[in-house]
Amino acid sequence: MHKLLPLLCFACIQGCAVGPDFEAPEHSEVANFMGAAATPQSQALAGWKQIYSDPHLQKLISQALLNNQDMLIAQSKIIEARARYRITDAALWPDVNVGLTPEREEELNSSPENTFDLKGYLSWELDLFGSNRRASEAALANYYSQEQARNALQLALIADVAQQFFALKEVEEQLKISLSTIKLREKELEIARIRKKGGIISGLEQRQAEVELESAKVKIPPLQHSERRIINQLKFLIGDANADVQGGNELSVQTLPKQLPTGLPSELLKRRPDVQQAMYQWQAAMAEIGVAKAALFPKLKLYAEYGSESTDFSDLLASNSQVWLLGSELLMPIFNMGRNQANLTVAEQRAYQASIQYQKTVLVALQEVSNQLSNYQSAEQSYDAQRSLVLSSQDYYRLARLRYSNGVASSLDLMDAQRQLFSAEIALSQAKNDRLQSLATLYKALGGGWYELSEQELEKEKVVD
Repeated sequence: MHKLLPLLCFACIQGCAVGPDFEAPEHSEVANFMGAAATPQSQALAGWKQIYSDPHLQKLISQALLNNQDMLIAQSKIIEARARYRITDAALWPDVNVGLTPEREEELNSSPENTFDLKGYLSWELDLFGSNRRASEAALANYYSQEQARNALQLALIADVAQQFFALKEVEEQLKISLSTIKLREKELEIARIRKKGGIISGLEQRQAEVELESAKVKIPPLQHSERRIINQLKFLIGDANADVQGGNELSVQTLPKQLPTGLPSELLKRRPDVQQAMYQWQAAMAEIGVAKAALFPKLKLYAEYGSESTDFSDLLASNSQVWLLGSELLMPIFNMGRNQANLTVAEQRAYQASIQYQKTVLVALQEVSNQLSNYQSAEQSYDAQRSLVLSSQDYYRLARLRYSNGVASSLDLMDAQRQLFSAEIALSQAKNDRLQSLATLYKALGGGWYELSEQELEKEKVVD
């Protein structure tokens, strides 16, 4: 026994872990978002309930976060990854088992003999070169990667629900404008028919009034189809075919933050879950290099047995039937046609690919913020211009109607004013939606809102932990 003491002491000493150590990259040198200015604070620090203030929209987002099928799958993958980490981490510790083995053996020219074994077994592969530790590191990084994948999905889901909600509000407003215009043009057509019968206007002007009415009616079916399609998409995102998604404030009542500061790029890259996911995938790939490199070195395994053997079950626990065994096994790779070296090359190239993917994800994040800032500013300017156009068109229609009533202008002038006002109101509805859509995409690009969990989601987090 004393001869094995040095070996047992050696087993308690952790060996070195081969392979490169991962260091999280710093991005303090990134000063702006591909030309777009940075600010000390970021609007992304505000929770999504502060950005999307409509109570009905908040309800839809909360339902989606709880019931969306992709979110449920992502949550399950986190639990799976946590379990895989525990499985991998278990290799760092000894395996202890106990077994009861009854046997009956009969030899030629002898009577049968019973044997009973009751033994405890211990085996432990020493992590001399860090193979198990690197594998555990990779599994833990993969677990963190799955968490960030869930966060990225949550970020996208919040934006998708908000964008579909705003699109639905736009369609509802355009339907309202179109139906109002149809009623107005029906009245104008009736007046035109009376004036035609009285010989005041020609048949051409009556036909023009009919054309204007039908041109408004033809807008209704596509809008109704769009409304149904968006409602179905919202129900799909929420994960409930029977959900009531209609409701909430009109498009004009939806509010926007007065300012949308971007924050610093270095903070963005720490906040965006897709960037963090790519970083953890890179870390896992780096750890796999250590696993592959450790396979080039010897493996040492210790094993021990202790228990009882007896031919009589009643004597199995007697002191004179006790047996024990201590041993070790050293395994050194000699020849395997270069398999281990090839595995190392595979691991190194995967780590290189993961590092390139991380760099690409960083550039995508910076690009998205820059593009969405420009898009948001453009949407604001377009909205202001379109609102001015509507005001001008309303004045134009009012004056044209007044002149027509006084017999100064023709019905064609009035119809032209009606047409321009209708087009301007439809375009203004689109501009309102564009502002809200650009808000959602910019807020998403800034990595905002995914961390504001509901009480039910916090309960889920506790279950996972």
